[in-house]
Amino acid sequence: MKNELTSSVPSPSKTKKIIYWALTIYLSFESVLSATWDFNWLNKGFAVGIMNHIGFPSYFLIIKGIATFLAAPVFLLPRLPLFKEWAYFGTFLIYAGAIASHLFVGDGISQLIAPFIFLCITVASWALRPPSRRFPCH
Repeated sequence: MKNELTSSVPSPSKTKKIIYWALTIYLSFESVLSATWDFNWLNKGFAVGIMNHIGFPSYFLIIKGIATFLAAPVFLLPRLPLFKEWAYFGTFLIYAGAIASHLFVGDGISQLIAPFIFLCITVASWALRPPSRRFPCH
C-alpha cells in the first residue's frame, strides 16, 4: 500500500523539472509574443505609445524585438549554454529595465505588475535549469 502512495507523488527532481519546463515554455512564448508587439504586428501602435511615454525612441522596439525573438528558441533548444546565459541575462535586463523605466516616469503599481511577473518567471526558469542546460563554470 505504501508503494502505491509514494509512486503517485512526483519526486522533488521531477517536480522541479516540470516547473522548469512550464516556466521556460511560457518564457519562450512570451518572448515571441513580445517581439510581434515590438514589430507592430499585433499592437496597432500600443508598444510605440509605451516607448514614447517612458522616453525611449520608437526604433528601440526593433532592437528589443530582434533580441527577444532570438532569445525564444535559445531557451528551448538543447545545449547552447553560453547563448542561454545571454538570453536569460538580456531578458532579465529587459524586464528590470521596464520596471525601472516605469518607476522613473512615475507610473503606478499597475504598470509594474506585468514586467515584475515576467522578471520572476525569467529568474525562476534560470534558477531551475537542469545541469545539462547550464554554462559550465570552472
